[in-house]
Order: sequence, then structure tokens, then C-alpha cells
Amino acid sequence: MTITIDGRSIAFEGRPTLLEVVAANGIFVPSLCDHPGLEPYAACRLCLVEVQGRKGFVPACSTAAEEGMVIRTSTPELVALRRGILELILAEHPHACLICSEKTSCDDFKSTIRKTGEVTGCVLCPANGRCQLQKVVGAMGLEVVPFPSHRRPGEVRRDDPFIDRDNSLCILCGRCVRVCREVRGASVLTFVSRGSGTVIGTAIDRRLIDSGCQFCGACVDVCPTGSLADRAVRYERLPETEKKSVCPFCGQGCSLTVGLREGRILGSAPDPEGRVNRGQACVRGRFLVKQAVHHPRRLLRPLVRENGSLRNATWEEALALAAERLAKFGPGEVAVAASSQNSCEDLYVLHKFAAEVLKAPVVVGTWSGSAAEGLRALGRAAGQAVSLNFRMSDIGFAGAILILGEDLPRAQPMVGLQVNKAVARGAALTELRIPSGKEELFLTALAALVPKASRAAAPDADGGKTFKAHLDKADTAAAARALSISKKELLEVSSRLADPKPSFFLLGPDFVSGVAGLGGLAALWNLARLVGGRVIPLDREANVRGGLVIAEAFSARLSAGPVRTGTSGQPKPRALYLAGPYPKLEPGEAEFVIVQGSYDDENSALADIVLPETTSFEAEGVLVNIEGRAQLSAQVLEPLGEAKPGWWILKSLAAKLGATGFGFDSAEDVRRELAAAAPAFGKAASPAGLGDDEFLAEEPAGAGAFIDIESVRSRDARRPPGASRDADDYKGLHLARENKSLKLVRGR
Repeated sequence: MTITIDGRSIAFEGRPTLLEVVAANGIFVPSLCDHPGLEPYAACRLCLVEVQGRKGFVPACSTAAEEGMVIRTSTPELVALRRGILELILAEHPHACLICSEKTSCDDFKSTIRKTGEVTGCVLCPANGRCQLQKVVGAMGLEVVPFPSHRRPGEVRRDDPFIDRDNSLCILCGRCVRVCREVRGASVLTFVSRGSGTVIGTAIDRRLIDSGCQFCGACVDVCPTGSLADRAVRYERLPETEKKSVCPFCGQGCSLTVGLREGRILGSAPDPEGRVNRGQACVRGRFLVKQAVHHPRRLLRPLVRENGSLRNATWEEALALAAERLAKFGPGEVAVAASSQNSCEDLYVLHKFAAEVLKAPVVVGTWSGSAAEGLRALGRAAGQAVSLNFRMSDIGFAGAILILGEDLPRAQPMVGLQVNKAVARGAALTELRIPSGKEELFLTALAALVPKASRAAAPDADGGKTFKAHLDKADTAAAARALSISKKELLEVSSRLADPKPSFFLLGPDFVSGVAGLGGLAALWNLARLVGGRVIPLDREANVRGGLVIAEAFSARLSAGPVRTGTSGQPKPRALYLAGPYPKLEPGEAEFVIVQGSYDDENSALADIVLPETTSFEAEGVLVNIEGRAQLSAQVLEPLGEAKPGWWILKSLAAKLGATGFGFDSAEDVRRELAAAAPAFGKAASPAGLGDDEFLAEEPAGAGAFIDIESVRSRDARRPPGASRDADDYKGLHLARENKSLKLVRGR
């Protein structure tokens, strides 16, 4: 289809708005209320254009392009009209700097003086240099505002965590209200009052923290002025550079844009082009990157124990001493712990070091006992392949959703956004509190109450006949009493799950690590199979899926932690190499302890040698998110102090021990070997093959058979207990305990 704009014939596809068409073709039409991802609103009226054959002017942001349209965007009448609208907007906005004839010189010679309580011009504004109103005024060449300046009443609100609110800078574009409602599903912000007294606020003028705000920062990111500002960067100068990276704070793998100046992080914001998050983030990725990287508890130099206390050492000294002590231990005498928040490169070299150098029987990590590992174990027990890969966006089209063992707003916020989309489209959402130990009873009762027509559709092959006979024996009334849920409520939930649209069962690690075991998982699998639904594993750490694949590639025996005396008939290890989470050490628990980490904690205080490791922002590496999507997280700044990537530490230590096969010169070298050792990565481990849609390779799962619950229940004794970390923990740094603002948010 074609459209004519200012005499140019322009082709377009689909159903875009006129504003989208002109923007895609480099034609300037100003707008302040429109934003990608939000429904058209037509509030500011700056994008008015003339459409041949229609009376008056139409807003380009809310008018769909149609075949054969003839559009004019810059007639004298339109220019005058837009100028008048902009003058009215500026009459209630501090505009002295916007129309100042000396503003170019001011920008050249004045440094920031933003530490003021009242903004009267751009040089005092936290959005100076990144303000969209500023850019629109410059593009339109406005030099005079013929109306008296009127300041909106009210002081800057600084009574909330992370965010400052200044209504004197607000232009009532409504972006913040709309993103909070349409995208985040929170509806915390709203328009308050009417007419000239209208402001953006909350119900009965409560603080954001008292109004259900999750402090995702979406309102700050869409604000075109400085009305909503990130307090941590409010008084900072603009970043010198911006680099993209993958957030390591949870398992969703959101893309972030990190701002840097003079070798330090100023702040972070969600990447609008991120395939996983599409311009959205959570409180951790949006506001806490700077604190995590530059935290006072960062380990920045190697430490060795001397005369009962730790002292600074060189890398050469620390590695030589570590090699000397490790050489004294035999096969199986050194236990190794890993972190699922480390990159695939770090985990691969750690596994290789443990297997080939230390002869350790297993590397333990939180992929053990995870939701993904639980489903994989269920498949092995039932003799069938289970697919773990999925696309998060598919959840937004679900007909019914059942959440088990997970708090989505806190631990899986991007999944939560897709759930919001599904509910907005009419999906039925169920999130019930099930008494511990009765998960299998609950799921079996739901399956038994599935409408007979749906149950009849289950094939007799693949265990269907046996499973239906099992359901016929279920006493749903007794189950309802045991669950303290009415049978009517169970029936309603069951009927929703049989919706013709796909049903999704969102499975968190708390369900797997509880007492439900493989029996509960099998009951969940059978229910999903019965209604044609899909079980989705949701794990909390950045690289659980990558860690699981690498552990399986080394034929690792999954375990929640090194075995201690008294927990089984096995002896405790003589030495520990801790490159990940481990229960609190007791003095003298092991003869020799090495801690490889990024933060000082209770275990590093008892270590014999401490080796400082970079954070994800200081070294590149592949992280595999909950979808199975492999993403290369780029290095955004040089390592702080003397911290080194995990793979570098291990290859250097291997060299000191005289081991061969560790001659890696870069993370790319590690990825090449990883791709050969773990075929599931395929080209995902190669920089040339890493794209936004590069998923781990999986064995085709097919439709999946019903699983005999009794046959898999006996496997529970051989499975490790769960080892899921708190959602706010990053490599031993508990963000909610270390940051007062996040502590307030979590403590509501």
C-alpha cells in the first residue's frame, strides 16, 4: 500500500499510524504524548496533520494509515497551530532556558548546577540534555512565549524510594499513567482533579510505596520531561558512553543500557529493543546496577590467610599458594560449589577444572533442585523427552494460567507482564495457596473435575486409559475438604483450564523444592497433558538453564551441596573450592578453603585464600535465560581493582598445577570448546551464531505421554533437595538488605 506525504509517495505495510509512517521515513512531526508500546492517546495535539478530503486536522498518532491517503504535515496553518499549542504547554512549564537566546553558550560553558529544590530552567533540571520537550522546542525554533508563566503548585516529592516527583515540570502527557496501567498492570498513577488544577498523583495523595508501586521505573523511562526522575542520577552529568548488557539479577535475561562516565556506572535503563523485556525492567535492574558493581563489600584484591587473618596479596602469590595446597589433596577430597549467576564460560571452565584437575566427583550449584531440573528428572523417570524451551511472549495469548510456587512481581516480573496481557485479553488467572504436601491432591482433583468432553479427548494410548481410570477413583469432595477449598471453586478452576486457548502452568522452584516431589510434578504434567496445556519452569538465577546443560554434559551427579558428616554415610570433604553459594561455614569445617567470588561474606571471612571475581558487567559471557535463550552479555566497564573473570582465575590456577588443556586466551576461546563439549549450545556458544533468537538445542519432545505417578514417586529419595536462592540475592550480596530503598519496597 502507498500513501502520499508532502508530495512523496511512501509505501507501508500492515496497519501503522500516520505518525509511525512519517517517523519511519525521516519526516519530522512533533509529538510528546505518543510512545512505543502505548495505545494512541492524542493528548498533546502537537502531531496534528492535514488529510485531504477530511475536515480540520487529525492527530497523526491516533490515525491509521490507509491506501491512497494524501497527507500534508507542514503547511503554514499547521506550523502556526503547533506553535500556539506548544506556547500553551510552556506557559505552565519552567521555560526560561528553553527560549533563552544565550542557551547555546550556556550549554558550552556551564557545568551542572542541578542540586536545587526548585527548577526554573533547563540548567537546573534533572532532564537537561535528555528532555524531549527541550528537543521539540529546539526543532520548532520557538523563541517567545506570549503568555505569563504559571508554576504548577506543589513541592518536589522525595518521600518514596528511588523516584522523585516534581509536578511543576509535568506537561500532562499521560505517559506515566498509561504505562503503569497498560503495560505494568498496576494503575498506581492517575490524573487527579480537573481543569487547570489537574496533576499526576495517586489515590488520596498517598506515597507510591503505599499505593502498590513495584518501582519498576517504567514511569520514569517514559516521562518526556524531568517530572519523574531517578534520584540516583538526578544530579549527575550526562553519561559519556552507553553500553548494552544483559541483567544478571534474575533468570529472565533483560537487556539493559548502562550509562558510564569516567570509568564508573552512573545508572541503567531497560533497552527498548530488548527481545525479552522490550523496554521494561524491574526495580533491581533499573535502579541497583550501580550499587551492585561499586558496592563497598566488593572483593578487589586477592587475599591469603597469614597468622590467623587475611591480608592482601598479589595474584602470583595467591595462585601459587592455592596450587601448592590443592596439590596435597587426592581425588574426591575437594568439593566444588558453583553459582548459577555466573556465565557459561565460567561454569564450563570450573567443571573442567573440577573434573580434570581436582578429580572432584561433582560440581554443585542451584541448577540442582531447580524447576528446570525437576522437569528434566521427571522426563528421565518416565522415559520421555521433556522440552524446557519456550517463548515468554506466548504466555500473553494464554486462555488460562495457573501459577504454582512463584511470586511473579518479585521474582519473574517480565513473565508477570505477559500474564497481565493475557488477563487483559480475557485469560483466567488462578493463583491459590495450597497447603504444603497437598499439591498432588489438588492437581489430581482439578484433573478429575475437567469437563467430561475434554477428558474423553485424551487418547487411550500413552497411558491415557490408566490415567482416566485413576481419575475416576478420585474423591474430589474429600479433596476439597482437605484443601479447605470449596468443590465449586475447584470446578471453576478446572473448567477454566479446559479453555480452547492454550493453558500455561507456571512452575516456580518453591514447588519443586517443596514436599510435592516427583509425584506432584507428575500430577501437574498429567493435568497439563489432559487439557492440552504447557508446563513452564521458572527459575530465579541468571544462568540456571546454562548451568544445567553444562552439568549434564560433564555427567555430573546433581546435588544441592557438598555432603557433610552426619547427613549420610559419606565422609565430609577435606577441602572446599567455593565459587558459588554454600551454607555458612563453621571454623575448622575443612582443612583448606578457597573462595572465588565478587563480594565479602561470612564464608570468605573464614577462607584461607580469597580470589576476587568480576561481576557480569565487567566481563563478557553467555547467560541462558528461563526461556532457553542464549544471550551474550557484553562487558560494559573495566574490572574494578584486580578482579578477574572466573574462567581466567581457573585457567591460571590450572597452569600453576601443571594441567594442560586450559590455554584459553579469551572468553571466545572458552565458547568454542564449550560448543564442542555441550552440543545443546550448538552455534549459540559462538559469537557469530549468537542472535536474539538463539535457543539451546533440545531433543524433540512430541506430545508427551501421561505419567504413572506411582512409578516416579520412588525416585524422590535419589533426588537432591532444592537449593533455590532468594530473588534479591546476587552472588552473595543480598540487595534488599544492602539497599535501604529496596528494603522499604520489600518490607511492605
